[in-house]
Amino acid sequence: MSVFTQILPNQVILITEPVAEAKTAAIGFWFDVGSRHEGKDCRGITHFVEHMLFKGTTTKSAFDIAVSFDRIGGYLNAFTERENMCLHCVVPGLHISTAMEVICDMVQNSTFEELELERERAVIESEILSSQDDPEEVAMDAASEAVWPLHSVSSPIAGSVADVRKLTRKTIFEWYNNFITHGPLVVCVSGCFEKELIIQYLSNLPLRKKTSTFNLEKPKWNTGIVFNDAPFQQNQFFLQLPISHLVDEKQYFALLILNAMIGDTMSSRLFQSLREKGGYSYNVYSFLTFYSDAACWCAYSSASKKNTFAVTETLLSQLKKLLVEGFSTEEIKAACEHLCGEEIIFSEDMEYRMKRLFRNHSFGFPQRSAEETTEIIRKIPLELLDTTLKSILDFSAMNFMIYGSKPGIGLRKKIKSFIQDYIN
Repeated sequence: MSVFTQILPNQVILITEPVAEAKTAAIGFWFDVGSRHEGKDCRGITHFVEHMLFKGTTTKSAFDIAVSFDRIGGYLNAFTERENMCLHCVVPGLHISTAMEVICDMVQNSTFEELELERERAVIESEILSSQDDPEEVAMDAASEAVWPLHSVSSPIAGSVADVRKLTRKTIFEWYNNFITHGPLVVCVSGCFEKELIIQYLSNLPLRKKTSTFNLEKPKWNTGIVFNDAPFQQNQFFLQLPISHLVDEKQYFALLILNAMIGDTMSSRLFQSLREKGGYSYNVYSFLTFYSDAACWCAYSSASKKNTFAVTETLLSQLKKLLVEGFSTEEIKAACEHLCGEEIIFSEDMEYRMKRLFRNHSFGFPQRSAEETTEIIRKIPLELLDTTLKSILDFSAMNFMIYGSKPGIGLRKKIKSFIQDYIN
């Protein structure tokens, strides 16, 4: 089906994708603000606002909001990321009016009552403490800090307990008013819906700013070898490499293909070498991170302390082998078909399609169907895969972090010596 993008008179950007066979609709309100935009005096404020959207408006209590979606079998949720916040839902298509009425009310009429705010402050503090008990989540924040040190893009999204405790109701409400009620807004809708009904509700929202006013400092990449001591049973390994330029659509899919072959599938080089053949690790994967002005690729693994050097050696040697030998035609074809299969499967999920609309919009990519996307993936030139692989595997820019039990002096020297050979 066709995707339509339009700018309403109040500057709301609306992207719609009707899906003929669908009986549900996914709606996403995407706000151009995230944890990266917060100063040192207001860490965690966007995440706090996200929580407060559910705590009542001038006409609805928190219970009213909850029951509005429960009674139609839909669900409403939200999340905060580094560069945006999203309020989203999935509902039966015949209840689209209920969803739009409630979400628009939350966006422009939330009250931030003091009693509700203090209750939610305690909830958020509990959430932060819970995340600090999650070794992988804590290590991910540390890995980001290792490559982009002292930059807001690496700050924990929810902030610290101390950060949350010092946020006042006045500051939180002003942030909501500036960036949720009046800030830039992109609304993506996919599935079964009446477009004119969507437009009717959105047109009643206040005038939006066309762009955000944040003056963002570009993150500066940090190379090196980092040993981060932490009281966990296993060590976690992060091999991170920068993606030095913003990607176009073909480069983006080339990166996805390479990521699938290196570590993002069960048949990938790293999964097979570290888990299936080496028996060193339970968790092995790789992933890509994109921001508006920075990006990186990361290989991740966790293993027992006794396998610290074996994992380090295997990770680097496998990547060096790829740089010298590349991938076989069979591996490339398999990775392409893996991505195509995922695209076809996910295209039946309206929430995925809604999020894909925003991804393409934010990256400046064309809005394509699953069929068009799979065709592009299968036609990515081998030369592009080769040049992209070589641009990623620049070991001189590598940041290698071991998060967990700090190795002894002798083992640290051995690891540094081994890694230094690759950096040089």
